[in-house]
Amino acid sequence: MSETRIRTWKNSPLQKLWWWLWLSDPTWSEERKAREQLVRRLDFFFCSYTSLSAIVKLLDQTNISNAYVSGMKEDLSLFGNQLNFFTTYFNIGYIVMIPISAYFINGRIRPSIFLPTAELFWGIGTAGLAAAKNYKQVYGLRFFVGFCEGTAWPGTMTLILSWYTPGEIGKRMAVYNGATTLGGIFSGALQSALYTNLNGSHGIAGWRWLFIVNACITVFVAIWGYVGCPDYPNKVNPLAKKYWLREQDEVTAVARMKSVRREMPKGWSLATFKSVVTRPQNITVLLAYEFIGQGGTGTGFFNLWLKSLKKANGKSRFTVSQLNTIPIAGSVINILSLFFFLSLSDVFKTRWPFVIIVALNGIIWASVLTAWYVPDGAKMAAFLLLNICSVYANLIVSWLGDLVRHSAEERSLIVAAFPVIFYTLGAGVPLKVFPASQAPHYKIGWKYPVIMFSIGIPFTLLTVYLERRQNRIDALNQIPDESDHNSISAPQSEKDDEKYGVVAPTGAELAARNLPTL
Repeated sequence: MSETRIRTWKNSPLQKLWWWLWLSDPTWSEERKAREQLVRRLDFFFCSYTSLSAIVKLLDQTNISNAYVSGMKEDLSLFGNQLNFFTTYFNIGYIVMIPISAYFINGRIRPSIFLPTAELFWGIGTAGLAAAKNYKQVYGLRFFVGFCEGTAWPGTMTLILSWYTPGEIGKRMAVYNGATTLGGIFSGALQSALYTNLNGSHGIAGWRWLFIVNACITVFVAIWGYVGCPDYPNKVNPLAKKYWLREQDEVTAVARMKSVRREMPKGWSLATFKSVVTRPQNITVLLAYEFIGQGGTGTGFFNLWLKSLKKANGKSRFTVSQLNTIPIAGSVINILSLFFFLSLSDVFKTRWPFVIIVALNGIIWASVLTAWYVPDGAKMAAFLLLNICSVYANLIVSWLGDLVRHSAEERSLIVAAFPVIFYTLGAGVPLKVFPASQAPHYKIGWKYPVIMFSIGIPFTLLTVYLERRQNRIDALNQIPDESDHNSISAPQSEKDDEKYGVVAPTGAELAARNLPTL
């Protein structure tokens, strides 16, 4: 190979990709290598657990609807609104557990025990549904599964905020929630395959096999969680330390969080609860989350509109298969927008402009549906592009890493409040705003999302103002200690600072702790 080709290879994107894959870029400092190795380990072990957990979580949430239309209704003699009540009991359990989870994973019980054990129990509850004989047993088991699943989302969000920096959080949120969407797509395909291949096998109905297989997958993921869940940088899971996190990784992780001034759990106190309700930005960001979230409540009624469309001869425009597959396009848009907006938010290390963008997107397309008497193509585009708005939740949770960096307990409490209020409103609002009897053209309908998105934007901007005001107050009151001084003045390249916004321990600091440099 000529000297010119060698120089071209060294400067090519392929060479840079090779260096990144093997963490061998010669331009990296030792501190940069330590950070990259830690993040790679977290991505491989921790994110594999959270992504698998997200998939089985949605599988176990939605399998009841798949089972209902696959023989469960007939076998258990179900009637009326009992399917709706299955969801209602699940949501009640879910709402009850979320604040309990937020309390326990911050100092009471290690997340690496609490989260996988809850997942193990909801797997057992899912298996129990396969043996259900009547609707009352299903009610109880759905409450139990929802109760146990209430640990998953707030627990995962809290841990992601405890390990990743502002330049990394968004993409990890996208991976987790993208996996959730994939779980929804996978659920229907799994039920179809199980019903086709296992219905009647060993005298067991296909819908019962769905719960059995779902339960086995859930138990497997739960067992992996005992190792894959790292707990917190300052209190690492012993099994994670044994199998994949090194002592040097702990030091690097603590330094990373300290450099972005993000506190780790210290235990609950009255001061924590007082801070939650007295810091106005906590209230405004909560209101922004809930109002924008309410704006997206109508996307679930896409199927009803598709089903209402008729050909000139009065027959349905779409087949049953098409009615099930067309909404997958919305899920694809959801996943793509997750990675697009959350990756951009990592690049710019800010979230609120993208919250505004997705809310404005919601206003535009909800307004199209409010007008209603527009071409069907415009309605189709509106229904599909409203899926972009679902990104708001991950953007706002990512924002909490900066907005509430001073308290891990406070962060987890606000994270818990987000879905509790959302699910509580979701129990009644759709019945008034999108009643099935009025489908697909509702009296209130899409006016409601337009109003909700519109109110969410000023609360987002008010949160930005309050955050900046708080930062000025903190800067005036801050008295840097010696460790802060050492951390801020540690030598590293400007390029590293720009990418991560953190300062990792220097070689000298590692040596002082009797740890090897890389």
